Amino acid sequence: MNDTAHGREIFFEITKLDANLRVCAIDSVSGLEVVTVLPASTPEKAAQDIALKKLLWRLEKETQTDEQGDAPSRRPSGKYI
Repeated sequence: MNDTAHGREIFFEITKLDANLRVCAIDSVSGLEVVTVLPASTPEKAAQDIALKKLLWRLEKETQTDEQGDAPSRRPSGKYI
């Protein structure tokens, strides 16, 4: 499933793990990925919104770090193709 935010395509992966949902949001431009774990009773749209907010926060944090001229504290995890 995908969505758009600030001109970026965002991919979501939702996996049910016992009583939890593992929600992964991936930015198509930077490849940055965030994971959020929520109760399984969370509606799909709300789960996506929460993961999207976390992803946008991380993107903003990465941008601020780059603008200050400092190297990011760590390289974003994930595999690049």
